[in-house]
Amino acid sequence: MKELDEANKRLKTFHDDHEREYKEEISKLDNAERDLLGRVSKLNEMKDETAKRYGNEDASDDDIVNINAGGTIIDVKRGTLCQLKGTRLEALFSGRWEKKLQKDSSGRIFLDVNPTAFQAIVDYLNELSISAEEDPPQLPRVNEEHQHILDHQLELFGLRSSRHPESTVLNQKSHFDLIHDWLGKGDGDFKLLYRSSKDGSSASTFHSKCGSKGRTLTLIETENGLILGGYSDIQWRDYYDVRHCQSNEAFIFVLSGKDIAVPCKLIGRDGSNIGNYSNWGPNFGFKNNISDLLVTDGNVSLNIGKSYEALPFGVVNNLSGKKLKIKDMEVFQVEKPGDKTDNEAESEKTRNKLLHVKRIDKFTDNINQGINTKWTSLQSVESKVLALEESFKTEEQLVCSLAGGSTKDIILLNVSGTRMTTMRDTLLVIEDSVLARQFDDTKWTDQGSAKRALKEWEPEDVSKWAKGIEGIPESVAESLCKNKITGRELVALNMEGLKMMGIERPGTLCLLLDEISNLKRANQDHVTLIEHSPYCFGLILDYLRLKHLHAQGLAKEPRLPVASDPQLSRYQKVVKYYFPGDSSKLLLG
Repeated sequence: MKELDEANKRLKTFHDDHEREYKEEISKLDNAERDLLGRVSKLNEMKDETAKRYGNEDASDDDIVNINAGGTIIDVKRGTLCQLKGTRLEALFSGRWEKKLQKDSSGRIFLDVNPTAFQAIVDYLNELSISAEEDPPQLPRVNEEHQHILDHQLELFGLRSSRHPESTVLNQKSHFDLIHDWLGKGDGDFKLLYRSSKDGSSASTFHSKCGSKGRTLTLIETENGLILGGYSDIQWRDYYDVRHCQSNEAFIFVLSGKDIAVPCKLIGRDGSNIGNYSNWGPNFGFKNNISDLLVTDGNVSLNIGKSYEALPFGVVNNLSGKKLKIKDMEVFQVEKPGDKTDNEAESEKTRNKLLHVKRIDKFTDNINQGINTKWTSLQSVESKVLALEESFKTEEQLVCSLAGGSTKDIILLNVSGTRMTTMRDTLLVIEDSVLARQFDDTKWTDQGSAKRALKEWEPEDVSKWAKGIEGIPESVAESLCKNKITGRELVALNMEGLKMMGIERPGTLCLLLDEISNLKRANQDHVTLIEHSPYCFGLILDYLRLKHLHAQGLAKEPRLPVASDPQLSRYQKVVKYYFPGDSSKLLLG
C-alpha cells in the first residue's frame, strides 16, 4: 500500500507540474498577444493624435488632390494616392498631415521632385485602381535617362525599396519583413542577381550570375503555389565535384502555399548545410547523400529535416520526398550586412520580442502543435506591427523634409521658356556655387521676395493693409476684419461682395477694387529667368534634389548626372558656369 501511495503522489506531482507548465505557456501566449494588441492600439492613438493636430478631419478618398510636382500640376484622387496602405505615399496624402504640407501660392501641395517620374507613379496608381488583384500592373518605368530618378522616388515613397525589391515570387511586404527579421545581424539590402523566368533555369546560368557574390537569398515558387527558399552566407561556386560547407548562419524557410499554416524558418543542424556543384542550382543540406532543398533542371527536390530542422507540427503535413516543378526562382545578393552595435541589437531584441521564442516539445504532440502554431502566428503579426511602427516614425521626417516649409521657400524658374519649380534649400545644397549665392535667403529677402504671401494673410493682415490705403475709411478695415476676410478671399472680392459687407459708397468701392487689383499684380509669383538649356539645367536640378534628400537621410547617394552625347559639351559648360572651380567635380566627377 505504501508503494502505491508513493506512486500516486508522484503521479499527482507530475500532473500538477504538467498543468502548471501548461498554464504558464498559455499565460505567455496571452501576454504576448495582449502586448501586440497594446502596441497596435498605441500606434492608432498616435495616428489619431497626429490627425487631430495636423490633419484634415474631412479628408475623403473622393477628394481631388492638387499637386505641384516640380512645376507640373497633377490632379489625382486622394483614394488613388492612398490605396497602398503602410507606404510613405499613403502617409503623405492620408490627410493626417494636411496642415503641415507645404503649399504653393495657389494652394497646391508642393513636392520638390522630378515631375516625369512622379507622373509615372501616378499613372501606375491609376492603373492599379482598376486592376484585378490577380492581374496587378508592373511597377512604373520611364526612359532610361530618368529611370534612376524614378527608382529613388519609388523608394522615397515606400513603393519599392532594397528591403522590399520588385519580385515575381513574393508580393507581400510582410514576407520580406519577416525574412529581414530572420536574417538578424546578417541583414542587408536585396539586389536581384537571377530570375529563372527571364534568365533560364540552367545550372550554368545560375552560377554565372550568382557565383562568388557573397551572401544570397533564394526565393522559389512552385507550380502548385508553394513559396519557399533559403539563405546562404557562403557564396555559390561551380565546382566540378560536389563540395559541402558547414554554416552556422544558413537557413531554409517555407512561407506560404497549400496546407501551409504559418511561415517557418528552419536552421541548420550538424552536418553539411550548403552544397556547391556545377550541375546544381542552389543546394541546402547534404546528409547521407540527400539534400534538404536542391534545385536541378527547373525542379526543386525537398527532403526537409535532414541537415536542417524538421518542419514543426501543424505547418504542413509533409515536404519530404517531394520533387516539384518550379514556376519561378529568384536569387538576391544580400548587400551590406548590418553591423549592429550592442545597443542596436538590444533595441531590436526589445522591439522584436517574439522572434527568438523556442519551440515547445514538452507536451503531447497535439498540444505542442497548437502552442507552436500560435507562437509562429504571433511572430508573423509582430513583424507586421513592427513594420507599421517603423513606417509611422519616418512619416514626420518625410513631411518636414520633402513637403514641409513655407510658400516663400518655393522658387519658380523660367528655364528658357520651360517652367521648373524647386525648393530654395535644394538650390543651396552645394554651397560654393552660383546657384547658392543667387538664391541665398538673405539676398532673396533683400529683393523683397520673402515677404509673407498674400494668400497666407490672416484677417488681421487684411485689415492692416486696408488701414494703410489713403482715402479708405477705417470702417472699411473694420468691416473686412469683422467678416474675417483672408488674403485668399480678398483677391476674389468683387463689387457685389464688398456691398454685402456694407461698403456702399461708390468712390470707396472703386478705390478699394483698384487697390485690390494693384495688390494682385504686386503679389504675382516671382519667376527667375534661367537662360540655359532646359535639358542641361534639368539634369542639374534633378541631381540637387536627390542630393538634398540624401542629406536628409531620405535617399541613397545619387549617381552623377549623365548627359546624352549631343548635349554633353553644353552640359559641361553649364555645370562649370554654376559650379566654378573644384565644385564642378561634384557633378562631373
